[in-house]
Amino acid sequence: MLTLVWVQALGLVSIVALGGWALAAGPLRIVRRASRDVAVFNALVAVGALAWLPLPGLDALPPAHRLALGLALVLAGVQWLCMGMHRLHDTRHAYVLSPLMLPGLAVLLAVVAWLDGSGHGLTLAALGACVWLLGVSLQQVYPSVTALLGVRGAQWALMPVVLVAVVWLLGMVRAVWMLANGVGGAGGVAGAAGAAAVPLDVWHAVGWVLTSAMLNATMVGMVLLKLIDKIRELSTEDEVTGALNMRSFMAMLANERERLRRTPQPQSLMLCDLDQYPALNRQLGFAAGDAALRHVTAVIGRTLRKTDRLGRTPEGELALFMPATPAVGATLVAERTQAAVKANPLLWNGQSVSLTLSMGLSSRESPAVPCEALLEASRQSMARASREGGARVRVAARFDAVESAPAPTPPQPAE
Repeated sequence: MLTLVWVQALGLVSIVALGGWALAAGPLRIVRRASRDVAVFNALVAVGALAWLPLPGLDALPPAHRLALGLALVLAGVQWLCMGMHRLHDTRHAYVLSPLMLPGLAVLLAVVAWLDGSGHGLTLAALGACVWLLGVSLQQVYPSVTALLGVRGAQWALMPVVLVAVVWLLGMVRAVWMLANGVGGAGGVAGAAGAAAVPLDVWHAVGWVLTSAMLNATMVGMVLLKLIDKIRELSTEDEVTGALNMRSFMAMLANERERLRRTPQPQSLMLCDLDQYPALNRQLGFAAGDAALRHVTAVIGRTLRKTDRLGRTPEGELALFMPATPAVGATLVAERTQAAVKANPLLWNGQSVSLTLSMGLSSRESPAVPCEALLEASRQSMARASREGGARVRVAARFDAVESAPAPTPPQPAE
């Protein structure tokens, strides 16, 4: 009777979680793909729990086969949950998520049910498959979670998943011990009308309830972290181009200025103004101008190093910061960028639009140079390039050379 209560609790927990995730995927529209995947997980677990209950129509199946049916549905749910983890973090699916994997596991459970009617062998096979599915998927997802939260944050976020695997491993140990000692399948789910009991051990039923709840809690945490990361991206990125907005770009420049105090290295800043932007807005509309900005941002982004940072100013200019790059190297980068933009025209409504950039460069080697002064020097050089006809690069005078020049001596009064 106690086993029946825990199986009913498993079904109730799964149904409640199914409703919550369905609500998140529907009217609330919170990470809909992951919400749908976890909703399917809970639906499969709920149906698996129903297969263990004394329902009419299931009495024709042998008890071991009813247990195998429920475990196969739970296995399908775990596989779907692992798929949801991969989709949430945009990682490549592991081989354990292959569509052919679940039929193979179902055949394995059927063979074990035919060979062993006690239920311990079935529990051992199902728990082992669950640990395998979850372990391989966790190994594939861990690098993405680490990139999002850092090593310590990823360890805390995935700790419930590790606890789930530990509970399943303990269940496997107990099933092996009971098989080795020849203990029968006591505590099965018996029907009210005297139907044959499903050989489901009460401790394993408790384990399924706990692990189902912990897996749902883990996915709640992952979805919330994904939403927080999305909010962080929206607060730091320009909505048109996806580059850093001005506030984030200036904060990055300030951090790089502090870095100069520790490791003196030349730093360069390049401002780019799209020469055709005003004409595109007038003739083809603002949508065409925004499309041109996105196109140029994508072209520039393909040539960036990992340490380079691209931003957009409120005036629509693109700002490229290049650490550990002197003016000569930044000039070469500007020329390559100009050639790449010319070689990749914008396709708009079936017509090709050639694009060019007016580019201004400035460099600093001392933390005494303010970020605003560096930006203003690049803007003045860019304006000079635009006045000269566009599609060219102009370099500002070095700040450090001006700062190191001796101060003029005031005239001495005549004696």
